[in-house]
Amino acid sequence: MKKILISLVALSLVTFSVSAQLKFSASVGYADKTAISKIESGNTVTTESSDMGGFYLGGIASYELMPNVAINGGLQFTLNTESEDEEMPFLGEITTKSTAMSLEIPVRASYLLDLGVVGVFAYAGPVFELGLVNKSSVTMGDNTTTSDYYGEDATLNRFDILIGGGLGLAYGQLYLKCGYDYGLLNLSKVDGLKLHNAGLKAGLGVTF
Repeated sequence: MKKILISLVALSLVTFSVSAQLKFSASVGYADKTAISKIESGNTVTTESSDMGGFYLGGIASYELMPNVAINGGLQFTLNTESEDEEMPFLGEITTKSTAMSLEIPVRASYLLDLGVVGVFAYAGPVFELGLVNKSSVTMGDNTTTSDYYGEDATLNRFDILIGGGLGLAYGQLYLKCGYDYGLLNLSKVDGLKLHNAGLKAGLGVTF
């Protein structure tokens, strides 16, 4: 009985210590997604890029390894959209709409520089991304053609690993942050075409 009691006390102390070092936060903000494509034709390589604006929201759990140094892991949902109208001779107005949704798991190391009233922090690490939706539609008059870029016979892979980092400013329980990530994997299934994603995020968060 005594051993069991000692074990329970020790477990309680460890749990308290971990919970004291574990903090949770939620953030929401602007998310830009840039698709960077490289088309290879013989000895010629053509690079193009397209941007989609949107937003993200998510939660993060932070574990303090030592004073002002932490490991942060979380889950984020990102939605990006783009719409473009173009007037074509003999065809009239053509409207192109694109939509992308994804789930992201950021795993970051961070360092906080405490300046008293405010704190400045930096973070870096990978982001594991799973694409949920990636579609586009082209409307010409009463006709709309929709393309889905995910699936067995589609042109894009869903999974990506991005690497990046950013800076932020903390005041009390509130913080502002801005960061950039670049995709390491070629998402294209098409021969002669390489496609990488990159993204800029800027948001406001609160720590609980």
